Amino acid sequence: MGKLTLAIFLVGAVARAAHADAKLDEAKQHLDAATQLYDENNFRGALAELQRAYELAPSYKILFNIGQVEMELQDYAGALRAYSRYLSEGGPDVPADRVKHVRADLERLRGRIGKIEVQTAAGAEVLIDDVAVGFAPLPEPVAVNAGRHKVTVHIAGKEPVSRIYDVAGRQEISAAIANDAVAPIAQAAPVAPATPTAVDAPVPRRIKLSVYVSWGVTGALGLTAGGLALVARSANNDLANLRGSFGVTPAQLVAQRDSVRRDALLTDLALGATLASAGVATYLTLTRVEHGAPPEPARTVQVHVGPGGIALTGQF
Repeated sequence: MGKLTLAIFLVGAVARAAHADAKLDEAKQHLDAATQLYDENNFRGALAELQRAYELAPSYKILFNIGQVEMELQDYAGALRAYSRYLSEGGPDVPADRVKHVRADLERLRGRIGKIEVQTAAGAEVLIDDVAVGFAPLPEPVAVNAGRHKVTVHIAGKEPVSRIYDVAGRQEISAAIANDAVAPIAQAAPVAPATPTAVDAPVPRRIKLSVYVSWGVTGALGLTAGGLALVARSANNDLANLRGSFGVTPAQLVAQRDSVRRDALLTDLALGATLASAGVATYLTLTRVEHGAPPEPARTVQVHVGPGGIALTGQF
């Protein structure tokens, strides 16, 4: 549907309303703004205006235009949702030729959409590409555009955990993400130092060699994780270049995609090992200390006064 047709359709959606009130007037303003933004190829702005208009005046006809704008944005999952709701809410009021046209579009869209089934702890918040989609367990797999997506789970009191997944059209994958490996490390309760006495001076303390070794290992693992991340990013760029190159075979794309997944997995493993090593090093730093030189013997001094003078005796 072209730009001019969109404009006429938008205005008609409100002009034929059964009654006019403040909300309908505001909805029409947003529809007019959407038409202007659409003509200027500002599709994201047009989508925001259409969504606001639908909130104010939920006409199924606006859903058709939302689907059109989603198509322009190449958000095929969003277009599928909008077109499906258009047919569902419009029901018998949708003209037969329009139903046939929309159903054909829906079939094409399904070939460009995959699904992600997120498996995680109940109550965890789930985000797809940093957009919240609900709390686990989700009622159904999440429809996403074919391509790469970031799945994040977040449990209150813990750091979010994210994983990257490549999803093909009509593919449904399972994303099992645990959030228990990043629980905050419990800090050891501080121990009050002993009160020094006249014969029990504070004993010097030195950190054990194992503390230095553990931090050294943590640093090495961190460098390894960083290097693997760079390798994974380079492989991903190569995959993007292959996708845009002429004459690339499906086998080459599959091989490069497998390389990207392998590098991403190695990066995650190295990062996990780094976090675990850092936890051990922190624990050793806080608790693994030993006494230095043994305490010196008590020093006592006695004074003796005699006929010949004053004498000092004792241990030094």
